[in-house]
Amino acid sequence: MRKTSVFLIIIFSCILAYALTNLPETGHTVEARDGETFTYEVIYNGLSIGKSTLTFNGEKQLGDKKIYHITLFTKTAALKDTEEIYGDKETFLPVEVHRTIKKKIGFADRIIEKYDQENFRVDISSKSKLRSKSFSIQKDSPIHNAILLVYYCRTKDDLKEDDKFKITLPTIDLEVMFSGIETIKTDLGEYQAYVFTSDPPKFKLWLSADEKRIPLKMKNPGTLGYSLIIKSIN
Repeated sequence: MRKTSVFLIIIFSCILAYALTNLPETGHTVEARDGETFTYEVIYNGLSIGKSTLTFNGEKQLGDKKIYHITLFTKTAALKDTEEIYGDKETFLPVEVHRTIKKKIGFADRIIEKYDQENFRVDISSKSKLRSKSFSIQKDSPIHNAILLVYYCRTKDDLKEDDKFKITLPTIDLEVMFSGIETIKTDLGEYQAYVFTSDPPKFKLWLSADEKRIPLKMKNPGTLGYSLIIKSIN
């Protein structure tokens, strides 16, 4: 369970951030209020294995920059994973990410990512009681973070089926596309939802097809096959 949960958290992060910079201008306005929180049930092989909460903390000061601060907290039987994401207010590109993973067995890992978007580089440091390491990843275009995707997609307007945009993550390049509208059922009721997929097929994302653009469900169709399904909105 521990290994599965760790992979689930990592891939969930990737699901949530695929579509940030090289995208067309957006026209739809969604005002995420400070403290807005989406809570999700984490499903694996048909079983509930934990809970994730995604919180918009509003505008903050980070050094000399005003940024958006977003928190993703995931809890399973094996670990607690907290990510503090600091994103550019105009582009939704990451500025810094601070992450703490507390395992049920073993020491906590603390990871800091600092992004240099002008030079297309992210510097990563990871520390625990037993080890520490630092390294950089160089790309050829601005580097996206996963968790900011949902907030970008909520502002996207004039959606047309098969609209596509390129996304660069630290470890993979993707093409994200708008695939149309589907009806899905959740604990909060039945929704018409905008659907986003990727090539290669790493994820599927549903946003409510209304003014709020609620992130309703995320699914990884790969080997892990997990889903995140909304439980509540606060």
